Amino acid sequence: VSQTKRGSSLEFMITNEDATRYPNLKVFNSEGVLRNLRYDRILCDVPCTGDGTLRKNYAIWKKWDQAQAIGIHKLQRRILLRAMDMLAEGGRIVYSTCSLNPIENEATVLSCLKSRPDFRLMPTDHLLPELKRRPGLTTWRVGHSSGAWYDKFEDVEDRHLKAINWTMFPDGAEEHNTQYCMRVYPHLQNTGGFFICVIERKERGVGDGVKEEEGTEEAKEVVKEEMQDEIKEEMQDEIKEEENNAGVKEEEEEKVNQEAEEEREEGTVHTNTNILVDKMKFKKYNGYKEDPYLFLESDAQAFTPIKEWYNIDDDFPFENIFVRSSENTKQRNLSVACRRIRDIIQQNENRIKVINCGLKLFSYSKPAFSKCPYRLLQSGIHYSSRYLGSKLFSVSRDDMAKVLSAGGVPKATLEADLAEKLKDLPTMIVVFHLAAEGLRPEFWVCVYATENNVKSYVTEDEKNHFRLMLGLEPLLTEREKKKLDAMEKYREKKRIEAEMGKDGEEMKESEEAKEDGAAETTEEGDHTERTD
Repeated sequence: VSQTKRGSSLEFMITNEDATRYPNLKVFNSEGVLRNLRYDRILCDVPCTGDGTLRKNYAIWKKWDQAQAIGIHKLQRRILLRAMDMLAEGGRIVYSTCSLNPIENEATVLSCLKSRPDFRLMPTDHLLPELKRRPGLTTWRVGHSSGAWYDKFEDVEDRHLKAINWTMFPDGAEEHNTQYCMRVYPHLQNTGGFFICVIERKERGVGDGVKEEEGTEEAKEVVKEEMQDEIKEEMQDEIKEEENNAGVKEEEEEKVNQEAEEEREEGTVHTNTNILVDKMKFKKYNGYKEDPYLFLESDAQAFTPIKEWYNIDDDFPFENIFVRSSENTKQRNLSVACRRIRDIIQQNENRIKVINCGLKLFSYSKPAFSKCPYRLLQSGIHYSSRYLGSKLFSVSRDDMAKVLSAGGVPKATLEADLAEKLKDLPTMIVVFHLAAEGLRPEFWVCVYATENNVKSYVTEDEKNHFRLMLGLEPLLTEREKKKLDAMEKYREKKRIEAEMGKDGEEMKESEEAKEDGAAETTEEGDHTERTD
C-alpha cells in the first residue's frame, strides 16, 4: 500500500484474494448489461522455489530439492489459467518467476497454452535490448526426487505417476514457441536468476462464463481433475465450518454431499475457471475485518462546509467521495476514487476483499484548528487543487523556498502581493502552487497559515523532496538528528573509556614502580646487614 501511494492515483485498487480463484468482478458494459470485468494487462509473479536467488539466499543450498518444483507446478498452473480466463481480447499477461527450473517456467506456460488455444507467446527479443538474456528452452528432462529422470511421459514409472504429470514435459514446445521466453542468468549481468514471458490473447476465446473453451482432451482432463479436487475441498471445508459454528441440518448436509458426489461422478465441472469461481462457496474470513467502503451522496451534509470554506467548483465529483466506516456518522477521512473503481466496489461489495484504493483528500480536524471541520491533505492536493477557489495561491520560487524552511516564517517576509492576500485569512490550510520551469515540474504544497506566520504542512520527507526539486539542501529529519545524537554519545562514551583506561595503566605503572623501589630498598638493607 505504501508503495502505491507514491503514484498518488485515484485509479488503483488493492485487493487480497486467492489468485487461483480470483472472483469475477461484475461491471456494467456500454449496453448496461452486468458482465464480468476483463483486464488488459495482468502480471503473474507466481510463487516459486526461488532457486534463481541462490547468490543471496544461502538457505536454498541446503533446502532445495527437485520435489519442490514438482509440488509447486500445479499451483502455478492454476494461477496462470485463472489469469488467462480473466484477460480481455488483445490483452497480455507477463508470467515471471525467480527460478530457473523449466518445470516451473516453460512447462507451466506450455501446458497452459495447450489448455487455452486462443493464447500465444509473444517474441521479446526487441524488448529491453540492453538486458543480457537467453531464449527459453524447448527441451528438458523431468526428474523425480528419488533420482530418476524421464524424457517422455510414457516412460514414467507407475510409482512416480502421482508426482509427475504430462504437463511437465516439453511435448509441443517448439510448436508453441517457448523459445520466445526470456531467461536471465546470474553470470550474464551480475544479477539474480529470472524467467519472464509475455502471453497474448488472440481472437475471441473464453466468453463471460457462457461457453467452454476448446482445448486438447488431455488438457481438459487435467483441468477437470484439478477443479474436482478444488470443489471437493470447498465442500468439505464449508461443511466442517458450519458444523463447528452453528451446526447443519441433516437434510441440508445430505443435499450438499449429494450435489458434490453428482458433480464428481458425472464430470460436469467446467474447464473454464470463470464458471468454477462463480460456483464456489468461499470460506468465511474470521480474522481482521476491513472497514467497508461507503460512498456518500453528492448532497451529503459533510460537503456543505467544504464547499463554502474552500470555494470548491460545482463540477467536483462529490459522488465519488467515500469513507471507510460501517457507520454513516463516522466520516473522519474523505477519499476519492475514479468512477470505474466506485462502480466495481458498489457492484462487488460481498464478492471481494478490498484493502485500499483512491486518494485521501480531506481529514477531520479539531474545531480549534480551523473553522472548517475538514482540512486538506497533501496526499491528494494535486487532484483537489484543480477544484479550489480562493484558497489556492500561485507563488514564486523564493516564497516556496521560505515556507519549506525548518520553521514557520512571518507573512510579512513574503512578497507584497502574496502577503496582502494572506493577511486577513483566518487560521486554516491553504495551498501554494509553483509553476513548472525548465525540467522542474509544477507542484503543490499544503501550508498552515496562522494570524502572523505560515509554514509547510507536509512530512519531513516530502519537505526534503520539494527542497531538492528547488535545488536546495535537504534538512535533517528528526530520525537523522536522533541518529547523530546517538553516534555522538557513542563517541563520547568511547573517549571516556579510553581516558579511564589510560589513567588506569598509568596508575598501574606507578604502583609497579613503587613495588620495584621497595624491593630494591629491602635488598640494599639485607646487603648492609651482611656487610656489618
